Amino acid sequence: MEKLRFLPVGLAVRDKRCLIVGGGEVGARKAQTLVGADATVTVVSPTVSEGLIQLIEDGRVRWLKESFREEHLDGAFLVIAATNDEGINAVVARKASRRGALVCDASSAARSEVIFGALLEDEGVTVAVFSDGQDPAAARRTRDEVRDLIARGRPGAPRS
Repeated sequence: MEKLRFLPVGLAVRDKRCLIVGGGEVGARKAQTLVGADATVTVVSPTVSEGLIQLIEDGRVRWLKESFREEHLDGAFLVIAATNDEGINAVVARKASRRGALVCDASSAARSEVIFGALLEDEGVTVAVFSDGQDPAAARRTRDEVRDLIARGRPGAPRS
């Protein structure tokens, strides 16, 4: 067996402070996942995408409408660097790691300690598909194939 770059584990984030630096679509996807796990989510970004607006308006995500400052890392359990600037992501990842937070750099698996898999939740079972951070689109396609396999295996499902 090849050595794993990332160990697939479940991570309890309920009520833990999770910081996302970057308000674009990647940040929105990460926020949605974290909110679904009952994390306390803060997004730092001068602007946010449509994908975040409803979460913010519903009070499920706190938005700091400003550029990243190191003080934003105070007390963070998990930090996600999700800006469209790899240099800023690198700085966020380095500073967060030095403070002992778990780090996900959406622009670099090499700088990440944590990656997000493509998730499938179905009747109390969660399947996560990882590509070691190399090809998230391939992970999503594989997740969708697994979803289709599960659906075909249900009683009454059409057989191919």
